[in-house]
Amino acid sequence: MKILSIILFVLVGFTNAQVKDAEQILNEVKDKFNKIKDYEVDVSIFVDVDFLKVPESKAKIYFKQPDLVKLDSEGFALLPKEGVNFSPIKLLNQDYTAIFVKEDIYDDHKVDVVKVIPNNDSSGVVLSTLWIDIEGHYIRKVETTTKSSGTLKVELSYKNKDKWGLPSSVVFSFNVSDVQLPASFSGEIGGDQKEETKKKKRGETMSGKVTLTYSNYKVNQGLSAEFFEESK
Repeated sequence: MKILSIILFVLVGFTNAQVKDAEQILNEVKDKFNKIKDYEVDVSIFVDVDFLKVPESKAKIYFKQPDLVKLDSEGFALLPKEGVNFSPIKLLNQDYTAIFVKEDIYDDHKVDVVKVIPNNDSSGVVLSTLWIDIEGHYIRKVETTTKSSGTLKVELSYKNKDKWGLPSSVVFSFNVSDVQLPASFSGEIGGDQKEETKKKKRGETMSGKVTLTYSNYKVNQGLSAEFFEESK
C-alpha cells in the first residue's frame, strides 16, 4: 500500500510538471507584440472562394498600437478585417478563460496548444484554439468557432526568426452555412456573383480561402495618430 502511494505521488507530480500556465504563455505573446509600436507593410491578396472570382490584388497596410489601421489598396480587395493586422492583442484583450492543452509539433515547430473561451456572453466567439510557437512566442495557428459565422482557421508563417514576430503570410480558411461570408470579411461582390449567391440553397455549406502575403515591413517608424485620420 505504501509503495502504491509513493508511485501515485510520483505520477501526480510528474503530471503536474507537464501542465504549463496558459496565462503566462499568452502574456508572453502579448509582451512580444507590444514591442511593436507601429508598422507599414506591402501585402498581396489572393482570394479563393466558391462563389467569387476575384483577381489577385495588392495593398499597403499601416498599423499603430493599439488598434489604428489604414489600408491603401489597388482596386478590389477582399480582406478579413481581423487579418489585415492580425493582432494577438485584439484576440486576447478581453475577459476570457485560458486552458493549456498540450505541447505539440505544428509545421515542424514546437508549439503550446491553448484554448481561449470568452467569458462574455455577448462575444460572437464560442471558442478559439491557439498554436503558439514555444521559442518565438508568436501565434502559428488559430481555429475559431463563432456563434453565427461558422468556423475560421488562420495559419501564420514566419520567415526565419523574425524578432518582431510579424508573419510573412497569413492564410484564412472558412466554412460557413446560410450562404454568407463570415462577418469578419468585407469586400464588394459583382452583380452576377450576387445573383449566383442568391441561387444557393439556404443552409448550404460554403468554403473559401484568403491568402495574405506580406513584404517590406517597416517597424517602429513613428507613425502619428493623425496619419490614420487622413482620407477617412
